Amino acid sequence: MQATIRHQLKKVIHQTLHLKRPDNENQLKELSDEGKALGYFPRDFGMDEWDWPQGIGLYGLNKLTNQAGFDVSRDFFVNWSNHQIARGLPLKNVNTTAPLLTLMDLPHIEKLALEWMEWVEHECPRTTGNGIQHVTSGNTSKFELNLHDQEIWIDTLFMVVLFIAKMGKAYKNPAWMNEASDQFALHIKHIFHPDNSLFFHGYDFKNQNNFSEAHWCRGNSWFTLAAPEFVEIMQDDLTTESRDLILGTYRAQVDKLIELQSETGLWHTLLDDKDSYTEVSGSAAIAAGILKGVRLGLLDDSYLAYCRKAVAAVLANISEDGTVLNVSAGTPICETKEDYKKIVFAPTAYGQALVIVLLAEALFHPEL
Repeated sequence: MQATIRHQLKKVIHQTLHLKRPDNENQLKELSDEGKALGYFPRDFGMDEWDWPQGIGLYGLNKLTNQAGFDVSRDFFVNWSNHQIARGLPLKNVNTTAPLLTLMDLPHIEKLALEWMEWVEHECPRTTGNGIQHVTSGNTSKFELNLHDQEIWIDTLFMVVLFIAKMGKAYKNPAWMNEASDQFALHIKHIFHPDNSLFFHGYDFKNQNNFSEAHWCRGNSWFTLAAPEFVEIMQDDLTTESRDLILGTYRAQVDKLIELQSETGLWHTLLDDKDSYTEVSGSAAIAAGILKGVRLGLLDDSYLAYCRKAVAAVLANISEDGTVLNVSAGTPICETKEDYKKIVFAPTAYGQALVIVLLAEALFHPEL
């Protein structure tokens, strides 16, 4: 399988580096406007924006920077960031922090990363309990904000909290590292459902509920992937209490996820609803997070069989030109569980990237 993985990975990388907006974008917009489908956000398509989809794109591509056989060089990140800065950066928010998880390693981005960290620490809106409120870009403009007042979303752990942890390590700043650990704890407390070991999409402090109580696939996958990444970033600076909480939650979630894996090898977009469609980006991130857990010794080798099945399913969803298929578009917290089933499929930067992350991780596991 390794030869197939490398071959398909090269195709996905090439397509990601040249990703354009979908050919049927007008149709997607019309469907969304008419209420027949949800999830049309112009920023999701292509790599020529500075937001969370491109942040995940950079994160995925960075897994293979300057590795032999893969067409990803450091120059790409330098050129991409310079182009975006010249265009004008969006307003600071949770999702627009995501590119800095990767770009903070570039010398010319240091000042910008510190500026963004200043915003996170002192200006970012907070919820009750000091949670990072899930502020995002406006639906149609990067110069507008959706405040999502008193809301925390599971996405935040990946989009901004990993950046906080990495900055804390880089600058040997205990306050930043403690902030990252505290955000993990708060999100677990309010969004994780211990009765079934799955995450809800978010929590509303105003109404003290978990919205429609949907167990959304890609939302859960942000934690599955972020947890081992966070442990790897923090190393010995993670307290025993934080480590036990995060890894205990991670292992419980993984055990539930493998129970819910579909016969195809993918996971349903509503994890516990077999009538909802199976979705590739969340499935790729789940499998990548499990594989990374095995590699780091956080999980044992018995989980590899489930990952093997998932990798095969993801490989089957890569088109000839390297486009990752059956990726659900941007997904806000939906009013009802049924709305999650209406999110449109479209080629996205994060869909490409999460498959890159999975296949890059799979290369560490020749036994697959």
